[in-house]
Amino acid sequence: TALVATFVIFAVLEPMFLTWEIMLEIGVQSTIIAFVAIGLTFVIITGGIDISVGSIVGLTAVICATNLDKWGTGLTIIAAIAIGAALGAFNGAVSAVFNLQSFVVTLATLNLFRGLAFLYTQGRPIYNLDTGFREFFSAELGPIPKPILYIIGFTFISYVILNRTRMGLHFKAIGTNADASLRSGVNVKKSQILAFTLGGAFCGIATLMLMSRIGAAEPISGTGFELQAIAAVVVGGTSLMGGRGSIVGTVLGAILLGSIAVGLTLLNVNAFVQLVVTGVIVLGAVLTDRFATRSKVGRS
Repeated sequence: TALVATFVIFAVLEPMFLTWEIMLEIGVQSTIIAFVAIGLTFVIITGGIDISVGSIVGLTAVICATNLDKWGTGLTIIAAIAIGAALGAFNGAVSAVFNLQSFVVTLATLNLFRGLAFLYTQGRPIYNLDTGFREFFSAELGPIPKPILYIIGFTFISYVILNRTRMGLHFKAIGTNADASLRSGVNVKKSQILAFTLGGAFCGIATLMLMSRIGAAEPISGTGFELQAIAAVVVGGTSLMGGRGSIVGTVLGAILLGSIAVGLTLLNVNAFVQLVVTGVIVLGAVLTDRFATRSKVGRS
């Protein structure tokens, strides 16, 4: 509903908003955050949170960009996903093994990973990435840009993981009631670590998309992604309390944010206003989720 309303409002204010070119631009611009948000959905459904996702993107980006010429496209893809997964697994392991709040752990690793990114490059950006690598992710396949096709494919895979596998069932169960899940035989700590690992792996994919889109990587890459990703997840219907979530809803949430960003740009609205709008959307979605949760508890 919010997505449809957004399209209607911007179409009235700027008819150019509904052109095919703008629709494709919205799709391409939304894919990077959509990948981060899909991974974050798995984490939030378990009742956790990862606010280090932007720093994971930054550290993964500088490592892969620095070694791209040596590794080639294939190994760089594997490395990006592996590095992201390893960093996510680290977050999950520290949280689960030591029984710490994931917010506190990832608040620490947000700075840790970002600092390592700066140390790795001495603060210098890496430019002029290989054209073949960029075309692998950013070129068009027929009339459709590849990023849109990639996000469609991974949305389907993620939907299957969450809704058609035992792992996805365990994620939801843990988010609903971790103690009951443990008594039912679910390995809670292992599942929590797996959720964070998946989240990190999707950050790795997002990193590849980001590098190919801008043709460069720098230690500050991914800054602010955590807010946008959380906004997409919450707006898409995933409860911050855990136990309930939607992969398709998350992707639509990312598209909503992308639509607002493109629409405001077309209207020549100050870029800082987009931050305000994103913050308002997150606050509204969280309040809506809280009221919905309370009403369900009241009825039960």
